Amino acid sequence: MTCFEELRQKYPVFRYDHFQIDKTSSRVTARFHFSIPPDISFTPEVHFEPVNEGWYSVSDEFLNNAVFHLGLIEAFSYWKSTASPAIEVRAGNLSAEQVHWWEDLLINGMGEFFYRNDIDFTAEGFVRMIPAAGAASVAYTSTLPQRSLLTIGGGRDSALAAGLLRDSGHRFTCMMLNPSSAARNIASHATTADAVVIRRAICPGLLELNRRGFLNGHTPFSAYLAFLGAVCMLLYGYSSVIVANERSSDEANVRYRGKDINHQYSKSFRFERLFDEYLQKYLVTNGRYFSYVRPLFEFQIGKLFSMFPAFFSLFKSCNRNRSDSWCGQCPKCLSVFLTMYPFVPRSTLTTIFGSDLFDRVENVSILRELAGFEMKPFECVATTAEVIGALALSAAKVKASGQPLPAVLQWASQNIASVADTRIATSILVSYGPHRIPQELESFLTKALNRSPRSL
Repeated sequence: MTCFEELRQKYPVFRYDHFQIDKTSSRVTARFHFSIPPDISFTPEVHFEPVNEGWYSVSDEFLNNAVFHLGLIEAFSYWKSTASPAIEVRAGNLSAEQVHWWEDLLINGMGEFFYRNDIDFTAEGFVRMIPAAGAASVAYTSTLPQRSLLTIGGGRDSALAAGLLRDSGHRFTCMMLNPSSAARNIASHATTADAVVIRRAICPGLLELNRRGFLNGHTPFSAYLAFLGAVCMLLYGYSSVIVANERSSDEANVRYRGKDINHQYSKSFRFERLFDEYLQKYLVTNGRYFSYVRPLFEFQIGKLFSMFPAFFSLFKSCNRNRSDSWCGQCPKCLSVFLTMYPFVPRSTLTTIFGSDLFDRVENVSILRELAGFEMKPFECVATTAEVIGALALSAAKVKASGQPLPAVLQWASQNIASVADTRIATSILVSYGPHRIPQELESFLTKALNRSPRSL
């Protein structure tokens, strides 16, 4: 019997018991109570920091409903330790339609977790969500102030969204969870409005279970941010939550047990559409959730971002060094670097990343993963086609300068035939995907695209 099977047998039920909200003038704390009988319990907390204008006035019924939902997505991080076949939701009620929605999110959003732990999640009745009896809460229907929250994580995509929104004149405030120095710097550069700041920590008990060999793995973090945004709408008074999830996130990493496994599922267009619909039906009737860079691939974002040099020294999105610096040796670093290379001077990129990542022959092994020779890394990176297109323009740029190709581009030119053809890059750079952006904001995005520079 595998560890997974043993845990499921010993812990057949995960419970979302209840939640509580402590609200004062200086802080709002949401506390969630989860248990896995007979001997495991967790009490994670989320802290919302105040803003100068104070808390928005909304009845407890609606705020409780939003916080209850935040607890549902919070529960994923704790349920995964045992992957119990039943999830009892005692903290509130859900309709049959809502149960189906949440079970769908769990199956798709936890795909990487299932893959890495070799779990067959396709079996009939793999997991059942059992809600409490009674009437479900209704969505908030009053009109919220017409202003937006923009989630800022410190990376290039959210920095670009911040720059575009700032220049458009659209009224927005930055929302940050456990903000890094990069996120704070981007926020302060983009707007003078006080940021909405939330603090969250993982329960030490979960970390102890990890040390003891319980199950662990990736959870749909962007889905967490979406539900966190819904709470912030009601707590601070905003009508929209804007994110910066790009078109590249729709590409899966691997096929497993007949299903596509996508590390970025909760950044995908499918999730965006489903959550926006769920938000308006069950949480905030007049609310909106959408990505401002949804029509664009990472390669296009790299091109558009070259118009915002003031952010070059601020943004960081290395998954090894987090917000402190670029390691220059991981898929995320190389993906960001190569999708900017055709549009930004080499000297500028060297300043940003600390070195020319194409000079590091060790990065060839990472490029093999990005270019489709091996499994796509479980990170937020460009699609395989984008990588090849960016390599083609990068190689052409170096050749036009009369310089020899650096090690990584030399390998790409010798081993990827299509790197000699820039037409892939051209087709990507002029493409424009589906989205849910309001028309008044989309027009500014398209104008910016028309102004964006050619490759250098």
